Amino acid sequence: MRDTLSFETRKMTITIDYGQCIPARENNASPSCGFACVKACRLYGRNILRIENNRPVLAVTDKDEIKRLDNECISCEYHCDRSGPGCIKIDIRLD
Repeated sequence: MRDTLSFETRKMTITIDYGQCIPARENNASPSCGFACVKACRLYGRNILRIENNRPVLAVTDKDEIKRLDNECISCEYHCDRSGPGCIKIDIRLD
């Protein structure tokens, strides 16, 4: 089983692959990506992500609260792709 973090918002499933994540893989507090996903979540989103043990984790753990708070801005994936290895994948449901 892969080392991942996966969670659902109202219309999306967001998955972070820790095997590709620079800070998680290297256990580095100052990674080259600069924790771009967490910074983007704070700047454009609703602080769903935070840093714990040199990896992005959920700051909010209640599933209903995540769905209520998340504004589905997809900035974490975009900034991870631009500044890091692209270890975040977002699947958007079109129903």
